[in-house]
Amino acid sequence: MNNPLLRKIATAVLAILVLIFIGYHIFAAKDGSLTTEIASYVDEDDPGTAETIQSEGIVVRKETLVQKTADGVLAYVAQDGEKVSKNGVVAELYATTEAASAQKQLESLTEQISLLESLGTPGDTYAADQETIDKKISQQLFSLLENATTGDYLAMKAQQDDLLYMLNERQIVTGKVENFDSRIQLLTQQKDRLAANANKTGEIISPVSGQFVSTVDGYESLFDYQSIADITVSEWENKLQESVAAPADAVGKICETFNWYFVTEVDINKASELKEGGKVTLEFPFATSKSVPGVIEAVNQDAQSQKAMLVVRCDEMNEEIARMRKETCQIQLKSYSGIRVSQKAINFETRTYKEKQMIDGEEKEVEVTKEVKGVYVMNGSEIRFCQIIPLYSNESYVICKQYPDEGEIVTEDTVSLYDEVVIGGTDLYDGKVVK
Repeated sequence: MNNPLLRKIATAVLAILVLIFIGYHIFAAKDGSLTTEIASYVDEDDPGTAETIQSEGIVVRKETLVQKTADGVLAYVAQDGEKVSKNGVVAELYATTEAASAQKQLESLTEQISLLESLGTPGDTYAADQETIDKKISQQLFSLLENATTGDYLAMKAQQDDLLYMLNERQIVTGKVENFDSRIQLLTQQKDRLAANANKTGEIISPVSGQFVSTVDGYESLFDYQSIADITVSEWENKLQESVAAPADAVGKICETFNWYFVTEVDINKASELKEGGKVTLEFPFATSKSVPGVIEAVNQDAQSQKAMLVVRCDEMNEEIARMRKETCQIQLKSYSGIRVSQKAINFETRTYKEKQMIDGEEKEVEVTKEVKGVYVMNGSEIRFCQIIPLYSNESYVICKQYPDEGEIVTEDTVSLYDEVVIGGTDLYDGKVVK
């Protein structure tokens, strides 16, 4: 082949054939490749296993305002979420900011002195050994971390004092210090100097017993606590249009009962899933890490607006919950447990099977053909199709019944824990050899 033109044509044809050959094998390799993942089990307590409604709502409590009855610099005595009695002191008044600050320091010094003096009292301290104390310190640290996670800061304060006591106790047991007499003497001198400048001029008294909250927002009287379960969609929307402002002379409020309500407006279609007396779990992602159990108090539907008022009664309380008002909430309706598979794994196959049906008053066996939902599972060198019974699904995964009832599935088996489930591949079918 001496003709240059023919040589060029032959070279081009050969190049095209090579490209076709390579492309075919790339496609074939891609077609035969599978991506898999292991099927896992999820419990109903695991995150992301519940049907949820996300909404904006308002916390309604039975609240009484605490008024400032005299002039002066305010220094709170009660902590947010702390239980106070009727006529109990929630705050003190001082003539100057310096005097109020001196009182806070005085209280801190008094606590420190009391703690150190208790270490000097003969008893368990001197009978304890280092191993026992180290174990107690570790347990206390874990408890602190647990309460930090749940947001129980009142409990954390007491645990911090206990931890400080244990650390000081360890110093005595290990012989690093003999006693804390010199430290107590120094703190006492500081306390005496501060006492001369920490004279209070008055007190703020709680009008009722309950849990104290130092913030006010004007919503304390917007909704009627006693009749909140009867609220309608129109009443709710009208109330939200009203302007609210915190009273200038209010320095806090008292939540008189542990029971409080989360009130929100939901779509009427969602409301059909909600039943009075039903149990739900509330998550307030921007307010507290604590999950709050609740009971549905009322579902008041309004056919005209296609909306409904949902009222959930709760009785959990801590410092964070006590401060909540207008909140974003995730309402968990029902949780599921079962085998979790990716949405990428879901496929359908047409299956023909026989089932018993009542025809003209007689039970007869008939042939049925239908589309069956399932997943492909690795079975040695081939894949097999397993029907699934979905319990819950979202855009990412499906939770399937682990043990379907007799007659629920028409394939030989359903997906099981630790199955290697196919989540990527082409030309998939039951019995396909892939290895």
